[in-house]
Amino acid sequence: MKICTLFNGRSGGAQAIGPQVKKLAERAGHCWIPIDQLQSNEELIEVVKVERPDRVILVGGDGTISRSLGILSFPSDLQFGIVPTGTGNDLARSLDIPLANVEAAWDLAISGQAHAMDILETSVDEPKLLMNAVTAGIGGVVAEEIQSETKQTYGALAYWMSAFSVLSDPPVFRVRMKLDQREVIEEEVYAFCVANGRCAGGGFVIAPNAQLNDGKIHVTILPALSTAELFESGVNFVLTNEDVEQRIVTYEAKEVEFEASPDVPCSLDGENATFAAMKFRIVPAARMVVGGPNAAFGGSV
Repeated sequence: MKICTLFNGRSGGAQAIGPQVKKLAERAGHCWIPIDQLQSNEELIEVVKVERPDRVILVGGDGTISRSLGILSFPSDLQFGIVPTGTGNDLARSLDIPLANVEAAWDLAISGQAHAMDILETSVDEPKLLMNAVTAGIGGVVAEEIQSETKQTYGALAYWMSAFSVLSDPPVFRVRMKLDQREVIEEEVYAFCVANGRCAGGGFVIAPNAQLNDGKIHVTILPALSTAELFESGVNFVLTNEDVEQRIVTYEAKEVEFEASPDVPCSLDGENATFAAMKFRIVPAARMVVGGPNAAFGGSV
């Protein structure tokens, strides 16, 4: 099996982890491609086309992994492994990839089993394809407020540090959401999430029942609550799931569209943007991605 490694030297933990991963790649004789030095997506596609690998190892954060998986769609049987070096590493969590052991993540990436994984197609041009989730409202505000220096210093804790400042005066958004062209939801919310994977915001579990191959978009809505209720909802949902049915509302669909007023800040697989409206649809079995033994793949994989 021919393997190429794509490395983003600008991701959160790249400086600490990069040299170790490069040494592992060189020891195994795999090609090493520093994608932060490439000029365009087209150049990345051409480089990979010339190398013709069977598997591509993505070394970077959520944004790097999502963009690379979105860009590299050919050949259809191309496999991907992941060595997470970012702040959130949320897709890696759903894939059961070791976060604290670089060598274990590398070993899984090069020798683990690849599974067919769904992706999200959006109505916007950049990013057009998403692998994990869109968090909107509070999640989007938090992502906007985190400075790159803070991310590198505090890692996943940076999300929670910013969340506390936002929660002291949380914004409210009026959202109209349509599921599969039928069910319409209109509500004032603090946040909502459109997810393929289970986690967002550095490990916040927003879709605990999601499978990466279930052919479904998982929608989570956090209605406007008092500050005390909001904290209780978040803690219960992540740590105990007690009373979650009364606090956070979830839906499943194959297509989702929303309109928001005012325009809502969003984080799209780690990329920040603000939207008044957006559409999503699930694309089943679109990429072959390596997962660990407890990866969120359902059925016989």
